[in-house]
Amino acid sequence: MQGTEAITSRLESVEISYCIVGGLAAIAYGRPRMTLDMDLVIALAPADLMRLYDVFPSEDFYLPPEEVLLSEIQRESRGHFNIIHQHSALRADCYLPGNSLLARWELENRTRLQGPFGEAWFAPPDSVIVGKLLFYREGGSAKHVEDIRSILKAGYPRDQSALLRWIKDMGLGSEWDEVNS
Repeated sequence: MQGTEAITSRLESVEISYCIVGGLAAIAYGRPRMTLDMDLVIALAPADLMRLYDVFPSEDFYLPPEEVLLSEIQRESRGHFNIIHQHSALRADCYLPGNSLLARWELENRTRLQGPFGEAWFAPPDSVIVGKLLFYREGGSAKHVEDIRSILKAGYPRDQSALLRWIKDMGLGSEWDEVNS
C-alpha cells in the first residue's frame, strides 16, 4: 500500500511505538493481495497527544478531537481511532492495547521489516495468524484463511510454541484445525 510511511515514519519521529497488524502484515509475511487500509497497534499515552497532533497536522491529516483520543486511551478494552491522510485517503485504523495481552505481546515482539510498503515495525507472524483466526471466527471470511495459509506456506510462524499457546488461550482450536484441514 503506497504511502504507509507517511504515517509510520511520523510515529517513529516522535518515538511512539506501533506495529502493523492485519492485512498489510499478512501481505508482508505471505501473499500479495489488495487491502484498503492499514491496521496498527499503537502504544499511546495522554502525554503523547501533543506530539501526535504535531506530526499529523490538520491540513494534511485527520485525527479525532483530543477528548475522543483521551477517551479511547483510557479504555480498559481495546480503544480505536483513525488517522487519515487527506491527500491520498490512506487510512490507518489504530488500536490501543488497553488490557489486551495479545496487543501488548505484539508490541513487545514486533519485527522491523523492509517490504513493498517501505520499512516499518510489524507484529510477529504468529500474532498475525492469531488475529486472522479471530477475524475468521467473527465473520467467516475466507480471505483470513487464505492469509493464514500463505503465511504458513512462506515458512512462518517463527515461534510455534507461542502460536499454539495463543490459539489455546483464545479458544481458537477449531478454527486452527479448519485452516489446517
